[in-house]
Amino acid sequence: MKKSIRPIIILIVSLFLVLASVAFSRLISAQSMNPPVNTNAVMFFQTTSTPPLQEDRSEIGSTDGITLLSFAIIAIIVIPILVLRKHWSEN
Repeated sequence: MKKSIRPIIILIVSLFLVLASVAFSRLISAQSMNPPVNTNAVMFFQTTSTPPLQEDRSEIGSTDGITLLSFAIIAIIVIPILVLRKHWSEN
């Protein structure tokens, strides 16, 4: 009984979060589409020049730190799952 209720609760909570997110995004977009009319406001457009070209300073293998960090994140997530897997299977 306990195992069949958990997925239903997770589904209900995630559905609630999705619906709340959609409701807030529509509320915010509705407010931004109907701004109060202000006849004193003036909008100025200013163009900017394109920045000059820069030489490529990237180095081969510069993603080594990102790769090591991703392995560390994966280890932080996977190791507790592997350690507690036996405990979870008993319940």
